[in-house]
Amino acid sequence: MQNPESSRIPKKLFILFNSSALIMSLLIVFFSTHIRLGEAGLGCEPWPECYAQLSLGDGVKGLEIPDSEFKTFRLMHRYIASILGINILAILLMALWFRKDFPPLLPVLMFLVVLFLSILGVATPTRSLPLVTLGNILGGIILSGLVWRQILQTRSRSTVTGPKILLLASLALTIQLISGAWASANYTGSACPTLLTCTYTEDLSGNLLNSVNVFRKLTLDSDKRLLLDETSSIIQFSHRLIAVFLLILVMTALWKVKRDHPLLLKPMLTVSSFFLAEFILGVINVLADMPLWTNTLHNLLAVGLLFAMINLTMMMRLQSGADE
Repeated sequence: MQNPESSRIPKKLFILFNSSALIMSLLIVFFSTHIRLGEAGLGCEPWPECYAQLSLGDGVKGLEIPDSEFKTFRLMHRYIASILGINILAILLMALWFRKDFPPLLPVLMFLVVLFLSILGVATPTRSLPLVTLGNILGGIILSGLVWRQILQTRSRSTVTGPKILLLASLALTIQLISGAWASANYTGSACPTLLTCTYTEDLSGNLLNSVNVFRKLTLDSDKRLLLDETSSIIQFSHRLIAVFLLILVMTALWKVKRDHPLLLKPMLTVSSFFLAEFILGVINVLADMPLWTNTLHNLLAVGLLFAMINLTMMMRLQSGADE
């Protein structure tokens, strides 16, 4: 007969490994965001002319760390990422060994994401291809989301009926995260220097398809410096439009949950609070000429919003047509 005390030890250890992985994955998101935005020139003067004036030419493949003012941040990022990889491997091995207690699906996905990010970081250091940067940004966010879901999954949780609008909100949030990552990967921060106007608007319809082309390359001058265009304006302004749509959707979902699903009100308030903070900070960033640290916080709030949405969706089951 299995000792109940001994069965609790692997669970505590599993939660401990996942908690440390969560902390390190958040640090990875912070460092990678701060390095990418800082090297792009957020917070520089005069704005927006100074933005994205770093060389976007292909770097040297391998593990060499470039000598810049962010070298210390890159070293810390490298060390934490290495420890995180070992941590995720330990989680995977525990899940495979105690698979009756810990379903191995999420640890396998976590390990695959770490492997993907490792290969991407070593083999493709180029900044001129937004798809590479997009993979790095989304990879870090997805990894932290998987770890957070794994932690929530180890707890005993009851589910309650929720409205279908929450599923739509989850989908819209996913699209918003992707659009934000795409805007960052294309260095569009200065394409729309005010809330409602963009600099490059001469041929928006002709550049619409290129704005969603994941295989597009950035337009560079002879010194490998970025040249913004109408595509940049479309990508940046689309991100803002999606945010406005999501604001309406989240407020509508909050009203419906408060009215018909009070058991989901607390997690829905958490989602709404994170989104409002994210939305307001986005507006402040534009009005304040895109400061570096508030933009870094803007990216971290996006991860917090993802965590809140994961928690909400795990607590609910969809309302059937007969219940409506």
